[in-house]
Amino acid sequence: MPIDSVNARVVFLTHYIPLYQVRVLQELTRSLAEFKVLLSTPIEPNRDFEPDWTGLDVEVQQAFTICRRWRHRDAGFEDPLYVHVPYDTNRQLSSLRPDVVFSHELGVRSLSAALYCRRSGAKLVLATFMSEHTEKGRGWLRQRARKYLISHADAITYNGPSCRRYLLALGARQEQLFYMPYAADDRNISPQLPTRDEHDVRRRVLCIGQLSKRKGVLPMIDQLSEFCVRSNGSLELTLVGDGPLRCSVETLASGRAIENQSAPDRRLKIHVLGNQPAAQLPALMSTHGALIAPTLADEWLLVVNEAMHAGLPVIGSVYAQAVTAMVNDGRNGWQYDPLHRSAKTHSADSAACLADVMQKYLAVDDSEVAAMRHNAFETAAAYTPQRSAAGALEAIRSVLHSDRPSGQGPQA
Repeated sequence: MPIDSVNARVVFLTHYIPLYQVRVLQELTRSLAEFKVLLSTPIEPNRDFEPDWTGLDVEVQQAFTICRRWRHRDAGFEDPLYVHVPYDTNRQLSSLRPDVVFSHELGVRSLSAALYCRRSGAKLVLATFMSEHTEKGRGWLRQRARKYLISHADAITYNGPSCRRYLLALGARQEQLFYMPYAADDRNISPQLPTRDEHDVRRRVLCIGQLSKRKGVLPMIDQLSEFCVRSNGSLELTLVGDGPLRCSVETLASGRAIENQSAPDRRLKIHVLGNQPAAQLPALMSTHGALIAPTLADEWLLVVNEAMHAGLPVIGSVYAQAVTAMVNDGRNGWQYDPLHRSAKTHSADSAACLADVMQKYLAVDDSEVAAMRHNAFETAAAYTPQRSAAGALEAIRSVLHSDRPSGQGPQA
């Protein structure tokens, strides 16, 4: 182990391991005396990648999965939500006898971990990934469970400023909280910006993500088509991803209308590529001028990190925490509100609509866009797997050095 490693036995409870999280967990493995990962499932049904557990001590728990509908009234969408209920957590933890239990999310998994920690004396760290927007409308029972968990946690990690504000509103204390930001998979990141002809790629924009209502894909196509008409200009939109709306998107790409959506103007050319290997995305990004992230709700949105690593300015929805945390208007991209259709529908204090932002983006000269690319690259450079792992390690060290009773939370 490294000299600054932590001499502790830590168990991490989570749903499954996304590819970007592999590098973070590998860093923790190198920095802890013992590190075990317990998964609820190898992979969720709506994910399209081959799991990678290289260098990790992983075991899949006994669990059942419930598919529910996530209804967000403010954003006006429904999305499938997989809830995993592992039922052998107590047996697994009793066998492993960890010093620290690091549990993902504030649900059944973490409630089981909290009960074990209270009984055994192990320390409880909660890993939270939320935003104020995504958590709107949660029921009272879930709110009560979350407040209970926060009051019994020895430490809590958070993924961004909005998550931090949400936790504080639920009763978390400053001394409980440790920053554990999202980080892109550094195996797919170029160490330097690719050269390109800014004028040649300016009108090519890229959108990467699931083709679903939550991701705001159809409204984005409608808004870009309307922008082409009003500005008498042309755009090329490349869509990478798959999902329930793929047939509808392909119909629009062919120039035909779908239900409740008019056919896009011919000046908007649409390419639908489907899912692409993560290793190929940087090369694809280098042939486009900017990334558009039209989501209606995301607690982070990692593609923002990935695009900035590739030097792409981001035109991003204010309903993604990555956008509000990383995108600065006119410096490395622009924020916009996908629910606002025109300048008349938003106040001076609210985000612009997509048409306003596209007009600004196309009006910037090539040298300014080149500077924005460098700014985006520098912004993303601060978000690394090492930094994420360091936040987790800081939380673990804090609870090991604490003399508070385990599972009782900070004292008043």
